[in-house]
Amino acid sequence: MVQIKSSSQLANIIDHTNLSNVATKSDIEHLVKQAKHYDFYSVVVAPYYIEYVKSLLNSCSTKLCTVVGFPFGYVTPKTKKKEAKIAIQKGVHEIDMVININAVKSKDYETIREEIEKVRSVAVDKVLKVIIEAELLQKEEIVNVCKIANEVEADFIKTSTGMSGLSPKISNINLIKKTVPNMKIKASGGIKNYKIAKKLIAAGADRIGTSSGDLIMEEYKNKIESD
Repeated sequence: MVQIKSSSQLANIIDHTNLSNVATKSDIEHLVKQAKHYDFYSVVVAPYYIEYVKSLLNSCSTKLCTVVGFPFGYVTPKTKKKEAKIAIQKGVHEIDMVININAVKSKDYETIREEIEKVRSVAVDKVLKVIIEAELLQKEEIVNVCKIANEVEADFIKTSTGMSGLSPKISNINLIKKTVPNMKIKASGGIKNYKIAKKLIAAGADRIGTSSGDLIMEEYKNKIESD
């Protein structure tokens, strides 16, 4: 069980995120300012903002991440590969790709394998996180997609896009950890305070995806470090 012992350790687990479809440049600039202030591991933004965020981060240590197939994942494997290739050419360090949930529900695991393989083929030296929407899947479906992602050598299983309105279940974190113990886990979706983040990290989450990174950090500093 991982125990958070400092604010810097906590910040290094957070992917500070704004994937709102109405986010403005001012919103994204604010996101990056917060990331620099708290020294978050990464910022996650829409592909539209990649070049803008890259210029704002400049020589900052915070990584730049974007999404592929977001938010529903039902574009073709070829389209996801193209999206990833363009994003990498623009300078991202990490890719969070959404799998095709329609395919999972149809037991078409060949498509799941193909799309992850295609994105992995262009993201050779980048961190690849596979978003499985765990809260919308049955246990058997979670196990199947996790095994495929592991076989294709993705780096992370990410629980959710955050669009379902459902928070990560500890039971799903445990299931992912048991199924693919060598893979890392990114928990995301509705993580708005330190109490929730702490539980997910203790369960095995290696990264926390949240739009409330600043609030989580302030809560930690006020309640934990001030004691």
